[in-house]
Amino acid sequence: MISQLGQHSGKHIVFGFDHHGLPEVDAYVESLARYGLVLSAAQGEQPHYLASTQRVCERVRGRADAVGVLVCSTGMGVSIAANKFSGVYAARCLTVEDATMARQINNCNVLCLALRTGQAVNAEIITAFMTTAYEGRKLEQLSRITMFEHDLVPVEPARPRALKSV
Repeated sequence: MISQLGQHSGKHIVFGFDHHGLPEVDAYVESLARYGLVLSAAQGEQPHYLASTQRVCERVRGRADAVGVLVCSTGMGVSIAANKFSGVYAARCLTVEDATMARQINNCNVLCLALRTGQAVNAEIITAFMTTAYEGRKLEQLSRITMFEHDLVPVEPARPRALKSV
């Protein structure tokens, strides 16, 4: 999936959030619906970021027709948790440039947003993430990341370097 070219527009969008996101769910769904069919992954009156992350990642990994969007207070927790799933390449994006690079260079399939950034800015980030195409850049490096996921490449130990004294 990491080598799939193109943009995310027109795909199923699996949306997950925690209880902090409840007041803004409708605004996020509206922003996301411009780019595909939105499927909610959050459940219950007090959705938890880990449960939502798991549901999103299980529905996205290995599927070319789906992309995930996760929202929590800072975006960090969902990003860390999402990247534990094989086949998920999640990026916490705080700016439009972050989202553009996450797609253009790293071909991410899960967008992680911070509620603290604000819905208006996050709507612009969503647009960049959904409409920026992956064009095959850094494919060799991305393939190596996939090999790390499956423990197929031993990590080379870092070589100590002398630091200059000031």
